[in-house]
Amino acid sequence: MSAEGISRKRKRPNLFTNDVRALMYAFGDVPNPERESVAVLEDILTDYIVDMCHEAARMARTTNRNKVKVDDFKFALRRDYRKLGRVEELQRLSKEIHEARKTFDDSEGKSLSKNLGDKDK
Repeated sequence: MSAEGISRKRKRPNLFTNDVRALMYAFGDVPNPERESVAVLEDILTDYIVDMCHEAARMARTTNRNKVKVDDFKFALRRDYRKLGRVEELQRLSKEIHEARKTFDDSEGKSLSKNLGDKDK
């Protein structure tokens, strides 16, 4: 089978084209990179994401679970310290944002109820 036949068989919709183009520019490429360059990088990115999902799913099956958890992805990334560190950093930041929103919503609700209570008097 030719390489062209394989690429047609594995053809996926261009899900990340605009994002890849923007990332290429952010990392020093020209503002409008060649379509072929974007397509190749998008194929590499898509293959990587699919492979990571398969690895995480395999880990979930190994532990007799049907659902994939974040820990499965962390286990799949265990040998890539940079990516694993980034996942852990994003988890920590997500938790901080969640707590900040919760605090903000609680304090906003209290001040709003105080203001509404004052109007009734």
